[in-house]
Amino acid sequence: MDYDLFVIGGGSGGVRSARYASEKGFKVGIAESKDLGGTCVNRGCIPKKLYSYASHFSSERKIMESFGWNISKIDFSWEKLVRNKKKELLRLNKIYKSLLENSGVKIFKNWASFNTKGELVLDKKKVIKSKKIIIATGGRPRRLNIDGAEYCITSDEAFDLKHMPKRILIIGAGYIAVEFASIFNGLGVETSICFRGEHILSSFDEDASKFLQNEMTKKGIKFLPKTLPDKIKRISEGYKVFFKDKKYKIVDQVMFATGRVPMTENLGLENLKINRNINGSIEVNGYFQTSNKDVYAIGDIIDRIQLTPVAINEAMFLVDYLKKKKKKIFSYNNIPTAVFSDPNLSTVGLTEEQARKKYKKIKIFKNEFRPLKLSLTKFNEKVLIKLIVDASSDKVVGLHFVGAEAGEIIQGFSVAIVNGLKKSDFDKTMGVHPSTAEEIVTLKSK
Repeated sequence: MDYDLFVIGGGSGGVRSARYASEKGFKVGIAESKDLGGTCVNRGCIPKKLYSYASHFSSERKIMESFGWNISKIDFSWEKLVRNKKKELLRLNKIYKSLLENSGVKIFKNWASFNTKGELVLDKKKVIKSKKIIIATGGRPRRLNIDGAEYCITSDEAFDLKHMPKRILIIGAGYIAVEFASIFNGLGVETSICFRGEHILSSFDEDASKFLQNEMTKKGIKFLPKTLPDKIKRISEGYKVFFKDKKYKIVDQVMFATGRVPMTENLGLENLKINRNINGSIEVNGYFQTSNKDVYAIGDIIDRIQLTPVAINEAMFLVDYLKKKKKKIFSYNNIPTAVFSDPNLSTVGLTEEQARKKYKKIKIFKNEFRPLKLSLTKFNEKVLIKLIVDASSDKVVGLHFVGAEAGEIIQGFSVAIVNGLKKSDFDKTMGVHPSTAEEIVTLKSK
């Protein structure tokens, strides 16, 4: 065998599994035909957060004026943002390469697939044999099958548009749709978002998602619930998007943000008879083993929870399992997450609906208020805090926060919730005053 372990895909899960396995004594190789870092670094989390920062400065300027600052002129350059983003991503690509090389991992800038013998083939030429193989090729944006879909961009292209549009329609209601709606709106683009359901972020706590939609509406974003395009036509002014009942909308750009699909094409999975789920994702057991005993899969391609930290932790869990064969199933409980919209939404634990199904009786503590930072302004933006408690044990089983820096706040409180702290533990904790986060430990009324 050429390697003890070979990884297909150089994204978050693939890079971490390769590095960690090499540090554990495995002889490791990794194949990535594009840039190291995968979707997160190149077309996802990192550029998304950078653009989110950029979009927030427009409202910050208005807040500054209320605090005595005189800003006579302000100008924004989309081209400069794109250019500086590319420089930062190039720096991160080099860091990923160095981390792998310093860990002793052999890097192949090729596409890897399986042949009929179960061997790995790089770009249909070089054959590699490995004792164990991890598939971590991630996912790609899903496109709707509608007339004119070829005119639409996805998150892959949105970061590198040559010019910022004046009007955009975003199709979708998940993380990506909501975050890009806030980004474009904050940068001065007339932004609309249409979706199949009644409100955005349907998998989140309903109070939190509806509250966020209301706050985003205040900022000028137009929401079109229970509405999807039937046809998109190119016209001289841009694109004419047709809906039912002969309604239409003219915009400069249409963007699909309708979820992601596993990247399993051209992997040769059929040569190993690797089982897949209905949605095309690779089927694995509790130890990330596929139907082939020597092939494993992690990250977005198995479609459990599509988050970078999840893929990284799956990678480390799997390597530890391969090293020690620990009989322990990976847990997806209490995974904190954030939507970097404006305002932010972040959560850890159960939604109210999930908690009511799991426990006989629950207590809900909730508060809405205007943050101190906006007290001198005309902004009517509010913060939402919602705490869900199991009545019998007093354990906090869910925390939902909508407001500035929500991700930073929930990251700290997730330690408490993951470790089973009770509402009484929150109550005896003093708050940092004056702060928004102190409201979490001072919630009294149910």
